[in-house]
Amino acid sequence: MSALDVAEYLRLRLRALRMTTTEAAKRSGISRQTWHKLLRADIGEARLSTLVQVADTLETHPLSMLRIFFNGRELSQAMRLHEDTRFVSSFVGDITFPDNSKVMIGETFEKIWEVENVGTEAWEGWHLVCQYDLASSGLQPVNDNIPIPSTQPGERVRLSVTLRALEKVGIAMSHWKYVNADGELVFPRQAGLYCMVNVTSS
Repeated sequence: MSALDVAEYLRLRLRALRMTTTEAAKRSGISRQTWHKLLRADIGEARLSTLVQVADTLETHPLSMLRIFFNGRELSQAMRLHEDTRFVSSFVGDITFPDNSKVMIGETFEKIWEVENVGTEAWEGWHLVCQYDLASSGLQPVNDNIPIPSTQPGERVRLSVTLRALEKVGIAMSHWKYVNADGELVFPRQAGLYCMVNVTSS
């Protein structure tokens, strides 16, 4: 874990959300002293529960925080690449089928995420595109390219995909990323959105 990577990520998210450390402390229930330690990279270890609270406060997926906490630079570099540009996406929550929801073999279901445009420009002509290896993912999209409605800065949008669980019992995942009107990945090094379910036979 690199405390410097975590600190940089926190600074970028606070800046994108225009949130002060005082406001972050109030929203999270975590002391300002702890926030300042995290922002100064002056903390050797942090409880997982604290990281989850921080992620929730900064309107990002806990997975992003945990990956930075344990893996370091990849997501931090991704944040640097796009936080000083016009386009920033923030994960809000799973509307349907949160992680480890149970589905039956062969079942078709609709996964819905809610995200927010926390950048300075609108998302126009964007799509959500499946990044899958069907053999290993265990989930087959009915459509692997989903149009994203025009989304203005500060607006939230719900994105839905229809998936079918294949003949494979166990954890299955479907991974999606944003593509702009030119067909380019908008955040190529970010984790993107994912659906993770537990496929059962009964």
